[in-house]
Parts: sequence; structure tokens; C-alpha cells
Amino acid sequence: MTAPKYVGYIAMSLDGFIADANGSVAWLDPFNKVLASDGGDGGYGDFIAPIDALIMGRTTYQQVMGWGWPYEKRPSYVLTRNTGFTGDHIAAAGDINILRAAIEGAGHNNVWIMGGGETQRAALDAGLFDTLRVFIMPTLLGQGLPCFAPGKQHNLKLTSSEQKPGGILQIDYDIED
Repeated sequence: MTAPKYVGYIAMSLDGFIADANGSVAWLDPFNKVLASDGGDGGYGDFIAPIDALIMGRTTYQQVMGWGWPYEKRPSYVLTRNTGFTGDHIAAAGDINILRAAIEGAGHNNVWIMGGGETQRAALDAGLFDTLRVFIMPTLLGQGLPCFAPGKQHNLKLTSSEQKPGGILQIDYDIED
């Protein structure tokens, strides 16, 4: 069995926030409209097609469930300190090592590590990320939830960058360490 590929795909403000001070991501709506203005999806469809599982934090899971599950039959693996946490679309819940074991045991091939910042940091520090795609949105939120919670340094290798409509910058990295 081959190890799954763990990928990041996340948008943040120029000052490093993924959500505003209230935890809302509504600030992304104007940028999503710009990306969709040509009838496309900014590359999201190509990204999500091979994804067969998701890692997300409990707060992100609850936020997504409030919108309605948009990930078809893809299961989620929820990072939480609440060992009894269950819900629709959850294959496993617990710390990052529990999630990794469950994902590998299920035979997943391509796993999207979604928000929030603590989840991103836990996955990064556990050595899960293979690649990281960050969309820098041309706005300064001034405060909010950071893309990555504080932690140790990790070195990245730039593999590509691309300017998207509306001044959005897509930056792709491999994790070097």
C-alpha cells in the first residue's frame, strides 16, 4: 500500500488570516465571485477531483456542516481533543496521529488538509503535508484567525506561482523538511 499524499489548499489575507475576528470566511465572497466571473472555478474542480478524504478541525467541520456538506461522499477526519466527537461524514476524530492511522488504514490516496490554523499547524508539525497551495488575497484583515497557529519553523520550496484574476496570487510549495 502506498502512503497517501497530503495536500494543503487554503486562502489567506495578505496579513496571514484565514477568517476574520468572528471566525467568518465571508470576506472571501468577493474574491470567489471574481474567480467565477469567467464561468470557471479558479481551478478548484481540478484540485478536488482526485481528493478522496479531508482533514479538518472541529470548528471548520461544524462551520461546513452549517453550509451543507459540499464534498460529496468524501469522508472527513476531524482533529479534536473531544475523543467522542461524531457526526455526519466523519470517518474518525481525534489527534493527528489517530487521524493519520485511520486515513492510512482506510487506503486513501489524496487527502486535503483544510483549515483552521491549529489543524494546519498540527499536520505540518506531524510531517503530513506533501504540498501546500496558498492563495494570497489582496486584502489586509487586520485581525482574525491565522493561517497557521504558532509553532516550529518549516522550510518550503517554491514550485510555482500564478497571478489569478482580481489580484489573487496562487503560490505552490513542496515541504522541504
